[in-house]
Amino acid sequence: MLSLLTTNDILIALALAAVLTWIVNRIAATIIVQKTPEFERVLKKCYDMFPGEILRFHGEVYRRGTNIRLTTTQNKVLEGEFLGLGEDNMICIMTKKFIIAQDLVNIERVEKVDLS
Repeated sequence: MLSLLTTNDILIALALAAVLTWIVNRIAATIIVQKTPEFERVLKKCYDMFPGEILRFHGEVYRRGTNIRLTTTQNKVLEGEFLGLGEDNMICIMTKKFIIAQDLVNIERVEKVDLS
């Protein structure tokens, strides 16, 4: 059966698979980004727990909503949207998959990034 397929057939199938995969990924990303009422409630709780809208770190200023990359003392890299700063020096960020709180004492570097 495979001997009936030409190289051209295989290349066309490969190209169609790539295009379909790209389309499905774009649709899935759009659906995931939609803000549900439950998501809004969770976000509000984060804002309440982390009310500080400004992060000052090594002379740089980052405002709530800024996309940042954190590097921890354990060399773990976290990228996401800055949600707030707690009174106990905990920073909260929302990555593509998680909402994470990290103690500022354990952060070595913060930088602004473009996550698009």
